[in-house]
Amino acid sequence: MEELKKALAGVDDDYLVGISNKGIVKRAYKDVDTVKIKADYIDGSAYVTVDNTQCVILTPIAGSSCNCPSRTICRHIITAILWLKKELISEQSEKENVEILESQTKSKENNLAKELAEYPVEKLQKAMKKKYYNAFIEKVKVGILPQMEELSAITVDIPEDNSVVKLISPLEYSACTCHSKELCKHKAAAILAWKIKHKVIELNSLMSIEDGTPSMDIDKLHNCAKNCIEFLERLLSDGLVRTSDDAAEHSETNAVLCHNADIPNGEKIFREIGNRLKGYLAHSPEFNTNRLFSVIIEAYILMIKICKETDVKKLKDLAGEFKSSYQISDELELIPLAQRKISSVTGFEGDVYYFVNKSKSGNKLPFLTFSDIRPTFYESNKRSSTSNAPWGLYGLINVLMSFEMRLTLPKLSGIKLSSSSETRAVQICKPDLNQRAVYDKVYTDFRKLIEDNFEHITDDDDKETLVMLMPQKCVSSDFSEISQTHTIVVEDFYGQCLNVQARYNSKARVFFSQLSVVGKTMIENPEKSYVIFGNAYIEDGQCQIYPIAVFDNLSIPKPQIEKRGNKKHHTYGYFSKLFHEIEEMLCDIIQCGINSFSLYNQIKDMGNECDCSGLTILGKELNNLAESFENKNHTYSDNNTDIIELVCGIYSYLRLAIEKTEIKCAINNLYESGENADEFVD
Repeated sequence: MEELKKALAGVDDDYLVGISNKGIVKRAYKDVDTVKIKADYIDGSAYVTVDNTQCVILTPIAGSSCNCPSRTICRHIITAILWLKKELISEQSEKENVEILESQTKSKENNLAKELAEYPVEKLQKAMKKKYYNAFIEKVKVGILPQMEELSAITVDIPEDNSVVKLISPLEYSACTCHSKELCKHKAAAILAWKIKHKVIELNSLMSIEDGTPSMDIDKLHNCAKNCIEFLERLLSDGLVRTSDDAAEHSETNAVLCHNADIPNGEKIFREIGNRLKGYLAHSPEFNTNRLFSVIIEAYILMIKICKETDVKKLKDLAGEFKSSYQISDELELIPLAQRKISSVTGFEGDVYYFVNKSKSGNKLPFLTFSDIRPTFYESNKRSSTSNAPWGLYGLINVLMSFEMRLTLPKLSGIKLSSSSETRAVQICKPDLNQRAVYDKVYTDFRKLIEDNFEHITDDDDKETLVMLMPQKCVSSDFSEISQTHTIVVEDFYGQCLNVQARYNSKARVFFSQLSVVGKTMIENPEKSYVIFGNAYIEDGQCQIYPIAVFDNLSIPKPQIEKRGNKKHHTYGYFSKLFHEIEEMLCDIIQCGINSFSLYNQIKDMGNECDCSGLTILGKELNNLAESFENKNHTYSDNNTDIIELVCGIYSYLRLAIEKTEIKCAINNLYESGENADEFVD
């Protein structure tokens, strides 16, 4: 009985709220003076009848029970505890009661802290499971810990799950609003949060749970890759001029095979091949032979790597993932900038929303995007209505363009924002582009634009290089019937020119017609300042901008012009031209087919020129390719694998070489004069 008295003496209102809730405790205080209560004491426990309900009050108090239907600590138990405190402890003086209460409360807090500190992290990880645990660690690393109130019981809010955890001693009697009796993920998160807050464990010691060796049907991947290789070899051997009318459908079939074999990268690239073949067969003005050649060779290289690889983890990297992995970021402030409708050759349509990143991360990620895109290759996925706004915003998705926003718990993959339900947006004010966060991202020097965005070659999968630029004037605005492109030539304050260019697309006729209006307006109003937002890329030794939006209402001050010498490297232009000629020759091979290609002397001449220019590796590969074609004339074999592998090796070399030289050429082409030249050797 003494042990029960001590336990009851240590119970305060905070502890009672911890094992139940405020409403139950408040109701119990009313009932204790109005309902009929009697008690019997057996073996240190109290058997209390509250009206017609039987309660058993045990030590520890949180282990008490009641025969009513409630699965948790009910009002009958709390009423019984309050009544027992009054009956058993009222005999002692008020001073003694206060001292006992303070002593017991302190003891309980110490016991709880000890239990929390000693609780194994491994058990917490197991209860939280990989996905929930990794997301929790990501939030903690950006400074987001659950809110915590520490009294006799520790109350922890888990807002993303609308859960509240009450940690009490002994820990096994802790409660969660999810009503789990076991160690649920919320209780585990609450314990881990306490450990981190009190530095029982260092945050650096907590690592994300990595995937174990993933289960993968290697034979299935290899068989799929072999089927894809057979299709590609037939396509390369026959050539485009002999391509059958159902070649695009065969490519689509390979995309489906890749989907079923869990090869997302393969599915994506074969859908692009199929769509480009459709353009070729339909004699579309949008068709580009070089791009079709590139995706066919890239697909072949990928499938060869998959066929040769046996390591499961490496295979998983080659296969790719169907859904991008997003990481939790710091709080973001976004300024809406532009909206663009897209229709990709990989079979997706929808809208992309662009934002200026006003946050601290704005120097590294100046622009962010949110995509509302759906596949078009399944009829069931055709969109019937406009999407709803993400991040807890009310209304349709176009509300994203109506306000500057602050995002909490945002998730990013490169520059792409996730629509995660954990992310919450707060609307701040109407959008205003006339502010420092926008001005700082506008280029007035085209050379600096190229150097900042292209000088450092990376393997980033994000293809978009988003920029804002303010030219001094528009030089010309023309449409080319031959290339089906509209080009606006703009000049910066240093007299350097680059092209704002878009190729005709049948699904974007309205945008294309608007582009000619923009060019005409810029020429007719030279006194006005225009800011162009678009996607920058290097093509044929020129920096090109694919326009997304043009603004004429930004009050950006004119830059102060600094004198500087112009240095033009003629050698890069020579090598760029040589690499493009070799690439065109490889495209001729796919155009007429390996089985029909006989201009191997041309390949040999290219190889000799490379040898004389110091490009010994490339020269050797070209000579090997010429020799292989020459030997093919003396055999009846239809096996072209060796030739295709040589073409793939040369293609990989050219991709890197062209990328390096094109950037230098793009800078060179900004100038009209210069003397010095650098050498380029491999």
